[in-house]
Amino acid sequence: MTDSLLQLAKDSSSEKKHELAEHVTGLLSSRSEEDRTKETDLLNNMLEGVYDSLTPEARQKMSETLADVKATSSTLAGAIAKDEIQIAQAILERSTSLSDDTLLEIAQLKDQGHLLAMAKRDHISKKVTQQLIKRGGKEVKQAIASNLGAELEMPVFEDLVKEIPKQLGDRMRHLRKSNEELIEDLFREDGEIASGPKLEKKPSKISPKAWLAGIRLGKTNLNKAVYQLCIEHNLLDIVGLLSVFSDLDMKYVHNLMVRFDATGIASVCRASGIGAREFQAICKERCKHLKFPESTGSKWLTNYHMLDETDARRLLAVMRAKLESQATHQAA
Repeated sequence: MTDSLLQLAKDSSSEKKHELAEHVTGLLSSRSEEDRTKETDLLNNMLEGVYDSLTPEARQKMSETLADVKATSSTLAGAIAKDEIQIAQAILERSTSLSDDTLLEIAQLKDQGHLLAMAKRDHISKKVTQQLIKRGGKEVKQAIASNLGAELEMPVFEDLVKEIPKQLGDRMRHLRKSNEELIEDLFREDGEIASGPKLEKKPSKISPKAWLAGIRLGKTNLNKAVYQLCIEHNLLDIVGLLSVFSDLDMKYVHNLMVRFDATGIASVCRASGIGAREFQAICKERCKHLKFPESTGSKWLTNYHMLDETDARRLLAVMRAKLESQATHQAA
């Protein structure tokens, strides 16, 4: 494959370069769940080399295809993000391959369309958020205020929320406060958090690894796995699967599962695509483990129906960013 792609890359005709770009973009997209490898580096290098010679339509298609592909290089993502807004929008809104330095540069130099797309990202660092607020118009500022994934101090948030309709502002104020408290709890000692006993390993017909393999092969899905594990009263294996799909360390997912509230585990489940039926089964098992009445589980389920997937995904993104920052700080 490598030799044929390299040969195609050497062809100078526009038609061949577009053929190469479409083919390589598809190959890179098929590795959407992979981290960077020698092969994905080669694919990225090829796309970087032909990007400027592609038509706007081809560049826009590439942006939309690669926006959710983790293996996209920061160089390629950056080139797309600095393009015209119609092309850049998907990458700006969704790509995790964009470096904070690139985002800050775009926030300092680009127009309102680019700023608005960035304001819709699942996670926005404090530095980038500050720049978006500084240069952004009313629409950008409202998007930042409504984005639970934007890192900003409460006084700044309160200034922004004044421009939002009161009902929506009150909702965002409540969500931001409860989410910040939840994130603070991630760094507390286990004994400082109101939670139940640790989960114990229980026998299951199918191991978490086997479930995971089946899900990745398309033979089953996460919801089926979770529901079956609930039938088997096996919350610990559910924690293991949620850890993989949320990209959170198992320790933190476990702590969220045994907390006396449901805010954190509900966000992880919603962001991971867990359905209401499956979450209801989780609530039932959590109530048994925590020795709560079933009515508590019903309240958790009611709140789950009201939980917005975008809000949940953004809270999860902030959790990951905070934990990664802590790990980097401790390693320094």
